[in-house]
Amino acid sequence: MGFFDRRRRNKTDQGAAPAAAESSVELAQGEGTFAGHVFDALGVDPVVIGEPIGGSVLVVEKRVPNGPILVMTSGASRLPTESGEQVELAVEVVEGQQGAARVALSIVCDDIARNRRVPPVDVPWRNDQPFLNGTRISAILATPSRWGAAFDEVRSADGTLRGHVRTLRLLTDAEAATATAIGWDALVEKGGGVDAFLDVTRGDVVESPGLPGNAPVFVTKFHAEHPPRWVTFTGDSLQSVTGLESQEFMDDPANHAIWSVDSFLARFPQVAGFAGKARPGQTALFTDDSGAYTIEED
Repeated sequence: MGFFDRRRRNKTDQGAAPAAAESSVELAQGEGTFAGHVFDALGVDPVVIGEPIGGSVLVVEKRVPNGPILVMTSGASRLPTESGEQVELAVEVVEGQQGAARVALSIVCDDIARNRRVPPVDVPWRNDQPFLNGTRISAILATPSRWGAAFDEVRSADGTLRGHVRTLRLLTDAEAATATAIGWDALVEKGGGVDAFLDVTRGDVVESPGLPGNAPVFVTKFHAEHPPRWVTFTGDSLQSVTGLESQEFMDDPANHAIWSVDSFLARFPQVAGFAGKARPGQTALFTDDSGAYTIEED
């Protein structure tokens, strides 16, 4: 009998109504703190949906009265991390989009398992293409939840903090860029509330702010006389080459310089359109100074 089964049986014995699904995944000694937190969170019993991620991490659904559908992990806390931190994960979605939540949970669980790290809070993971088919969703941001510490903090019976539940926000690139610039709370305010970011089929809730003017642009010294031909957005900076550089030239550190975005765009305004819309990892090819460019695929 799995932990959730036993939890339900205990609640049933105490007069509570059982939930509709069961789990046969057993937990080792001491792991019940996280599983119990997931089970009891928000006073709503979970329903196990689909197969476990990686064969061991359960995915459960909670239907919160007058709230979003909440899809959570139970077992992500068992994945080892270099820091020793333990987390469970949650995603808020609208009806019919539980599959999107599962995709995000799988991506982050895979990252925890492969890289032995927990998702940093308020630092977006940005992909260069949408990872949900037919949507603009290309980024994941771990944040506190709308329910506060009682949901976010996992504590043992004596009150000791054991870990956290991290809520994953599924964002468009423009939204992720804005979150990077001003933070999640300010993004929510700018977007008109947290519920504006639930439906994964939405368009951009906010426009991309582009790179800040003081962000770095890594250029070669040929830019003193020649325009950029290839410009790459790394996520927090630009890299530019004119196409005239040889490998020997590139290998010499003395041939490189760092400009600010403001200085670079003042000298080469044709790059402004790309700089304002680029996704991390994208490279634009410029063949003239008209501002037209082509995104080059890897």
